[in-house]
Amino acid sequence: MLPASTDLLNLNQYLHQYPKEHAAAFEYLIASAFSQIFYLPFQSKDTINNKEKYRVIWYGKVNKNNVISKSPSGVDSICFAYRFYILIECSLRFGANQWRKEFIESLKHYKKFIKSKKVSEDVVFLTIVVPKLHKDTFTGFQQKAKEGLNIILLESPFLAKIVDTAKLISTIRHLDLRQLLKTMVKQLRESTSCKKFKINMRKYIIEWHEEILKRERNVFFGLKAYEAIKKVGKHTVATSDILVNLNRDHDFNYYLKVLGGDPKLHIKDGLLSERLACLIIVPEEEDFFCKVDSIDFKERGLRLIKNVEKIDG
Repeated sequence: MLPASTDLLNLNQYLHQYPKEHAAAFEYLIASAFSQIFYLPFQSKDTINNKEKYRVIWYGKVNKNNVISKSPSGVDSICFAYRFYILIECSLRFGANQWRKEFIESLKHYKKFIKSKKVSEDVVFLTIVVPKLHKDTFTGFQQKAKEGLNIILLESPFLAKIVDTAKLISTIRHLDLRQLLKTMVKQLRESTSCKKFKINMRKYIIEWHEEILKRERNVFFGLKAYEAIKKVGKHTVATSDILVNLNRDHDFNYYLKVLGGDPKLHIKDGLLSERLACLIIVPEEEDFFCKVDSIDFKERGLRLIKNVEKIDG
C-alpha cells in the first residue's frame, strides 16, 4: 500500500517507520503522492514496466520486507502524464544547504531530460518538494524561472492539499492539473519575496481546491446519490431517502460545507446531468429517481469515448 496524504502532514510520524532511511522514505512518499494525484501506476526502480507509457517512476527501491533505498544520482522521480512530464526532486534539508547541496544539480537533470527526450521546455515541469522552503532555494529557483524554466516549489502541506483534492474528485483531468502547474510556475516568477510566495501559494491552492469542487460538483453528487440509491435497494427512490443515506457521509458533508446550496438540487443536477438516473414523474412533492444500470451507463460511455477518439484521430 502506498503512503497516504496524511503522512505529508504528519511527516515525523511517517519517517519514524524508516529510522535509517529518512531521505529514501521522503522520496517514496512524494512519488506516491504524484501517483495518486494523477491516477497513474506507481513504479519503483525494481518494478519498472516500460509497457506502461503513462506512470510515475521513483528511482529508489522497495524490497519485500518494506526496506527502501534512495534513488541514485539523478532525478528522484518522473511523472509521465498525458502530453507532459514532471521531474520530481525532494529534500528533507531545512537550512541554506537545501539549495547548495540538494537542488543546484536538479537544474542539470532538467536540461538533460529535455535534451534526451527531444521535447520542448513547455511540456516539462521541474517540481521541488520540501517540508519547509528556505529563502535561498526560493531565490535560486526564482531566477531560473524568470529565465523561462518551468519550476514549481512546493512545501509538503501544499502537496497534501492537492492529493486530497484529487482523491475527492476522481474525475480530475490531467489538463486541469497542467493548468495548476502553470499557475504555480507563475506564482514563483512573480512573487516579491519568499514569505509572500508562501502566502500566495497557500491562498491559490485553497482557491484552486474550491474551484475544482465547484467544477466537478455534478459528478461528485451524482455518484454519491447513485451509491445511495443502490443501498436503498428500491426501483424508485425519493430524494429524502437519498439524503438519509448520505447523512453521515464525511465527503458529502464536507462538499456541502464548501459549496453551500440546497443538497436536493445538487443531487438532482448530479444524477440527471451525468445520466446516472432518470426522473420519475409522480404526484408527490419531492423527486423520485430510477438509477441507470451500470452496463447501460458503461456502454454509453464507451460510445462517447469512441466518438471522441474518432474526432481526435
